[in-house]
Amino acid sequence: MVYPLVLLHGYGEDQKVWDLVRAAFWPDEHVVTPSYASRSDFRSIEEYGEHVYQELKGMGIDKAILIGHSMGGYIALAIADLHPEFVVGLGLFHSTAYADSEERKEMRLKNVAFLENHGPQAFMENFVKNLYAESFAKEHLGLLAEHIAHSSQFPLPALTAGMKAMRIRPDRRAVLEKAPYPVLFIIGLQDKAVSPDDAREQVGLPAHTQELILPEAGHMGMVEAPEKCIDAIQEYWRRINESF
Repeated sequence: MVYPLVLLHGYGEDQKVWDLVRAAFWPDEHVVTPSYASRSDFRSIEEYGEHVYQELKGMGIDKAILIGHSMGGYIALAIADLHPEFVVGLGLFHSTAYADSEERKEMRLKNVAFLENHGPQAFMENFVKNLYAESFAKEHLGLLAEHIAHSSQFPLPALTAGMKAMRIRPDRRAVLEKAPYPVLFIIGLQDKAVSPDDAREQVGLPAHTQELILPEAGHMGMVEAPEKCIDAIQEYWRRINESF
């Protein structure tokens, strides 16, 4: 039996963000990329997680390896917390088990207000450029423009729902501490969205880990350093499957 790899996208993204990773697994029958980018009916990360879990169960998947980017990592942690028997591997890709600080919660509220007052296009023009390392952003203006254009198409209610759900998520460090499987961490040292110091601190929580440190990457390692990220994910996927 081969355990499938489930790649969970982050906020302001959809399954397209995983295109390069998925292509590296071709034929990709063992890779699943759910999308919840346009959903506005979820009020919490737990509701996102339950939706993904039920979708996967409906596909006949009883156990899986979950790797989540940013908000996708929060969703993966929620599934691992609520349905531990389902998860045989967990990866935090530019993500964190920490809850939002009070300062960050306030920033989320400001983001919601900006979205409601100015719309997705204006919000994404500011939001997207901060996802990349400054040097990468300056050298890839066309790529950033494509990212902004794509993300600006997501419905306003979905974007505000995701922002509000992230704001109230709980601390889930206990999931890492209790993990019976190795946990994968992919960390960008130029990341402005997830503190590299916080991310590296969490590497010490699980009993067994695998980590990839990307010194030149920001929050979008699958785009900024795709080869390294693909190698790490494939190695982790093989490691988990070979251990069962």
